[in-house]
Amino acid sequence: MTENIEIKNREKLLTGPSREARKKALDLFEAGINSVLPNRVIRSHLKLEGDRLVSGGEEIDLKKIDRIIVVGAGKAGYGMATAIEEVLGSRISDGLVITKDEIGKNDLERIKVARGSHPVPSRSGVEAAEELQQLARSAGSDDLVITLISGGGSSLLALPKRGVDFGEFTELTERLLSSGASIGEINVIRKNLSRIKGGRLAREIDPARVLGLIMSDVVGDNLSTISSGPTVPEESHLEEALAILEEYEILEGLTTIENSLSRGNSSSTPVRRNEFQNFDVENQIVASNMTALKEMACRGEENGLNTLILSSRLEGESKYLGKISGQLVRSVIEEEYPLNKPALLLSGGETTVNLGSKLGGGGPNQEFTLAAGLEINGLDGAVIGAIDSDGEDGSTKIAGGLLGGTGNLSREKISSRLRDHDSSRALRELDGAIITGPTGTNVNDLRLGLLL
Repeated sequence: MTENIEIKNREKLLTGPSREARKKALDLFEAGINSVLPNRVIRSHLKLEGDRLVSGGEEIDLKKIDRIIVVGAGKAGYGMATAIEEVLGSRISDGLVITKDEIGKNDLERIKVARGSHPVPSRSGVEAAEELQQLARSAGSDDLVITLISGGGSSLLALPKRGVDFGEFTELTERLLSSGASIGEINVIRKNLSRIKGGRLAREIDPARVLGLIMSDVVGDNLSTISSGPTVPEESHLEEALAILEEYEILEGLTTIENSLSRGNSSSTPVRRNEFQNFDVENQIVASNMTALKEMACRGEENGLNTLILSSRLEGESKYLGKISGQLVRSVIEEEYPLNKPALLLSGGETTVNLGSKLGGGGPNQEFTLAAGLEINGLDGAVIGAIDSDGEDGSTKIAGGLLGGTGNLSREKISSRLRDHDSSRALRELDGAIITGPTGTNVNDLRLGLLL
């Protein structure tokens, strides 16, 4: 039985005015996260019927399969692997998944659980990725390789090209994360510096059959972006990766990185479509941001709320999107548009923070909440908030934030915290920081505005 994720500091978040609205908001966040817990998602998607393995619309006759090998990486890797073992049991011959240190245990019988780090890769993660690569290479033409891919895999499945200095590799990651570059741009660089991403894992597995089960954490569910597309063909080139690094001015001192991108060779290129079409690969998305948003919307409607999912694809600078979202909530109250009260506005996606020289503690969902909170200040019965579905917003142990319209926020103080990117401190002071701990899943950010 899959245990539900619960918000650990619920009672503290329920103090003060708008208690009923706060409670409903927290219930909705929990419902969204629990709908995409990997163990639950996989057991719903994957069925064993005698000797037939049914996955989505795909049926696999296991009597024709010699070995079943499971490999994967991501924050949901442990939960996905647990479910695969529950479904297939002793039919699994070997396996390895790489996940974060804080997630899961080393208690699986058939699948080894290795540890890496996120968002900056670790040496242990690189060693695990090398082991996973060797296991993938061992697959033969009569084998089935099930790949479990989820958010965070770009960092956890880190296997830089030979000749790339590891210290430079981690420094590059840190610079990219603070540059304001989009996840798509960051992943172009990752794929062109990798020995396993950009379709290369599929190349290693060939000629075996691949069933890819994927939990999406990217806007638009682009398969080539999720964990940098290890089993998906790639279209970007070295020149594109170099151009991105030059645009954000983050190449200085990274000599081995620049050399690797400047002097590529055919043996290390990503897999192109003409090569990929010769592989036997079936990739299936088993959960996404919209999965969670739809569950939240269903719960909202059951509770009598007029509900609207704005989009699962909202991107941009966190504080600006927060400001707009707060204004939408105010519009519902003052103009009864686009909904009448009681109302629930939902959105998902991924926002970014351009840190610049300010390095306070926080994350995009926390900045969103602060900026949105300023816009609803003074509105009785209104709450607004956002969380990262993995339970860790930015590099903090805070999942996100929740603020009410009657919190008497100081615009001057909150604006100062936003300028300094010190949103964690502000939310703690306002009793608005949401704590879940690592959830073991990841389908991107979940946001809501709720009005009673």
